[in-house]
Amino acid sequence: MKINIFFLILFLIVSCAPRKEIAQPSEALRPPVSVVKPAPVEKYKSFLQCDEKTKDFFNSTGIEVLPFMRVVFYDIDRDGVNEMIAGSKDGALRLYRNSGTRDVPHWSLVPEYFDGVSAGAFSAPAAGDIDGDGKPEILVGTGGFSKDSGKIIFYKNAGTNVKPLWKRMDMPEIDVGNDAAPALFDVDNDGRADLIVGNSTGKLFLFRAKHTGKGVVFAKDAAYFKDVKLGMYVVPAVTSYQNRILIIAGNSMGRLSVLEREFKSRSSWEKSALALSFCSFAAPAFLNSDQSGIMDMVISDGNGQLYYYRNWGKDYRNWNEAVDFFSGRIFTGPASSPVITEVNGSSFMVVGNINGEIRLFVNKPSSAGLPWKERPGFFNGIRLSSFSKGILTEWDGRSLLITGQQDGIIRAFLNTGSLEKPFWSEKKQFFRGVPKIMHAAPAVFDIDGDGKWELIVGGSDGYVKGFRYEIDRDGNPVWQKIEKIFDYAKAAGFAAPSLAREAGKTYLFVGQQDGKISIFTSDPLYRGSSVFYPDDYLQGVQVNNHSCPAVFEKMGIIELTIGDYNGNLKHFACHTEKRKIKDN
Repeated sequence: MKINIFFLILFLIVSCAPRKEIAQPSEALRPPVSVVKPAPVEKYKSFLQCDEKTKDFFNSTGIEVLPFMRVVFYDIDRDGVNEMIAGSKDGALRLYRNSGTRDVPHWSLVPEYFDGVSAGAFSAPAAGDIDGDGKPEILVGTGGFSKDSGKIIFYKNAGTNVKPLWKRMDMPEIDVGNDAAPALFDVDNDGRADLIVGNSTGKLFLFRAKHTGKGVVFAKDAAYFKDVKLGMYVVPAVTSYQNRILIIAGNSMGRLSVLEREFKSRSSWEKSALALSFCSFAAPAFLNSDQSGIMDMVISDGNGQLYYYRNWGKDYRNWNEAVDFFSGRIFTGPASSPVITEVNGSSFMVVGNINGEIRLFVNKPSSAGLPWKERPGFFNGIRLSSFSKGILTEWDGRSLLITGQQDGIIRAFLNTGSLEKPFWSEKKQFFRGVPKIMHAAPAVFDIDGDGKWELIVGGSDGYVKGFRYEIDRDGNPVWQKIEKIFDYAKAAGFAAPSLAREAGKTYLFVGQQDGKISIFTSDPLYRGSSVFYPDDYLQGVQVNNHSCPAVFEKMGIIELTIGDYNGNLKHFACHTEKRKIKDN
């Protein structure tokens, strides 16, 4: 103990003693220090580069599916060929030019042509020279949830036909209540285009054009359509026939009526039903036929489908549908949810929609037409609630259809027949252990490579969950949640997952409410685990709301099909591309 105290005192004395100054060399005498900055290390990161191929797979017409579509045909650029002006639920207007022929058209969207023109919601266009200056004006009827619903908004082009500059015209307000649908036609042969407007209650209104010292105005003629009722949400198309005014008007029930009366006559309207009907919200539009003075007709409906009819009787009563005019577009219905799988060496696409329908398409490439061909009636007998999604896969050597729907119930149907003559039987206990997931969007994929597919489900909350099964004593699977690997897989509402594996990396594509596609990747060699981590949005790829992707890897290419809320199907071919990233 004494020795320890001695060393402690000695240590304190030494540590507290004054230190001698150590001479430092002057700056001039210091040897120069050369700092060599390491060269930047080049690293590479993989990105997905996607090229759109929609025209080759789903839509060679060039016309986007637009809900509550309203069209008018007009030669807006004065080149002798009618363009198609389209309004829809989103309130915008779109211009489509025909780069084909009259009988075999090919429509091309002219981007941003109607920038500055907006109706708020449910736009219904009309076009014509209302002020007599030789240039067409654009009229837009408004509807739905727009604050201007029921009004007609006038726009004048202050630019050129090639580079228009649309300015809202200062016109006296025209208001017909709700959901205004305008048409321009000179009803009294005075050389001025008058305005006929339908509304949500089924009424028609006439506003006569008058020129004043301040320009053109439209004055309401309350007696012209007195006592005419045509059904709710009426949309008129107007022309002349044998010196008479003729109107074909559609309504929300998908029915069409014909109105006729003589020019300048005070007699009542002659009304009759047209022997054509559609699913909902029929909206007619006239366009020039190949015979002078005779008009053909296009009908759009609430789902955005387009139908072309030839006026073969020349009397506006007898019509023949020309199915080729708008062919080349696969139409699946709103809230389109495609899933592509390969069964017995063939590629199948199952598409659900907002109405709970499930439809099958088979990939049959040919030199003519689109490669996907529908098998009508393949899923006969299967009834689902709304917002359906289906997957065709295999179970015990038979075809198995897995479905999701709005109420969160995931169901399974086994084909006890054949692919040629299917017979579907529901397996009610198949998904024991899988909870309800609202707006269930299922996918299947062998994540761990054990030869058994797992069930991956997205829901309205934006989360993605995974489940794997074990076979129970009764021969049915029992499902348990897969922990951890999907913990970071969350999208911005209404998640719709699809998976593909390429070069050892597993991609999880997730559609979401805003129309973007989120990507999550699992790369055990790089990260040391199978957890799906956020990668990024798929740059340059976006659709309308509620995107639903279907991915399929083939020969190093990730084929990406996307459905959206409007009912469009789009296709992209994606490949990995390495880009240099400098690490300093």
